[in-house]
Amino acid sequence: MKNSRRLMAGLGLAAGTYVLAAGIVAFAVPGAEVQISRADSMGQGQGHSHSHDHGHSHVSAEQAEQLTGPFGAHGDRHPQAASFASPADGLTERRRRAMSALSGHFRAVSATLLSDAGGEDMIGIHADALAALGGRIDTLFDIASPAPEGEKGALAAIWAQPDNFARYTSAFSTEAERFAQTVRDGGDMVNGLHDLRYYCVACHADFRQR
Repeated sequence: MKNSRRLMAGLGLAAGTYVLAAGIVAFAVPGAEVQISRADSMGQGQGHSHSHDHGHSHVSAEQAEQLTGPFGAHGDRHPQAASFASPADGLTERRRRAMSALSGHFRAVSATLLSDAGGEDMIGIHADALAALGGRIDTLFDIASPAPEGEKGALAAIWAQPDNFARYTSAFSTEAERFAQTVRDGGDMVNGLHDLRYYCVACHADFRQR
């Protein structure tokens, strides 16, 4: 079983990695729009767009928040919102950022293992981050904040079926830690990443509005 999976893992994971990364962000953010080109699906590039109205708004240069430091004064044109309309909106913002971080670490590992991106010395750093974030993923859904009808994002079933959803988040957390241990042991990282991706895809299939 493992031998046959090893033969197919590289091609299948390369084709699906960018879909996974896009799906993580769409799952986290009500209204997020993610577009995957044919080149993306083959692991040759990436392209996405999403709304910036979840905490980080683009402002003019005159309105930019001024920051000072050893490299001079610079204006941040994407300042963090000072407050949110509701606790659910605030949690949605944190969920979006955390899911984006998970996506980034996963994508960095896949670029190293499945492409010629290099960075073998950093796989452990990314794997440990995936395990740390994965171990807290359930807290990103503490407050009901489903995506509006017809928009991409978390389904209301997450909060209507909390015990069932907890099975998925627990499985992902366990698999993320297992992958981190595989990296530390110098084990089969390609199949380990394949197994981790499975839990992401399964959860998205049942709990994400596409």
